[in-house]
Amino acid sequence: MVAYCAPVRRKVVVESCGVTAAGYRRPFNVPPLNRRRSRPIETTMSGIADVQTRIQDIVARFEGPPAKTTADSSTTDFAAALAKAQAPTSASGADPTTGTSPSGTLNRAGVDPTQWAQDFLTALGAPVTPSNVQAISAWEQAEGTKAAFNPLATTQGGYTGETQFNSVGVKNFATYDDGIAANVKVITNGLYGNILSALQQGTSAMDVAQAVAASPWGTGTGVERVLSSQQ
Repeated sequence: MVAYCAPVRRKVVVESCGVTAAGYRRPFNVPPLNRRRSRPIETTMSGIADVQTRIQDIVARFEGPPAKTTADSSTTDFAAALAKAQAPTSASGADPTTGTSPSGTLNRAGVDPTQWAQDFLTALGAPVTPSNVQAISAWEQAEGTKAAFNPLATTQGGYTGETQFNSVGVKNFATYDDGIAANVKVITNGLYGNILSALQQGTSAMDVAQAVAASPWGTGTGVERVLSSQQ
């Protein structure tokens, strides 16, 4: 037999009939919604982390190894800079392989004309005066050659790695220092005493230019023309 409870007033609560104070009925033995148990947050986060790890594993199988990171690139750059710093240099501080000087301005032969002139005069034992540097730099410009590390276009050979630049026998040198040595060797072979005398004076670029023109070097009056254009 089913018994029914009917509230006399709307605000009366009859617990045995499952009616709340607000007059709403809910099934017997069902806990209120606000008392429902939830899963612990740690368990949920752990599950998400597992899914993310699995996704990364799958992606890695198709994409291959990860690309270099910024840290890897920095390490490589540092190693390259260290190797460059430890590379041997010429007495002037110029790189013996590239001929790069502090100014960074290179001529067609791949050397800085002013730096090369200073190094050439030093190796020659001539005074490094402004007039001498101007004369040698003008000589380089007059030759205008692309022969590697050989701005005065000498045909002097005998150096490791040298190659022929042209049919006349002008050489390409493998290093900056070889180019200096070859040009010093040829200018001191006994045929260019007048040039050496003018350089030892070190007081007139034009005197050096005229000595070059009167020598068998082959530049002719080219150095004089370059100097005249600079006035």
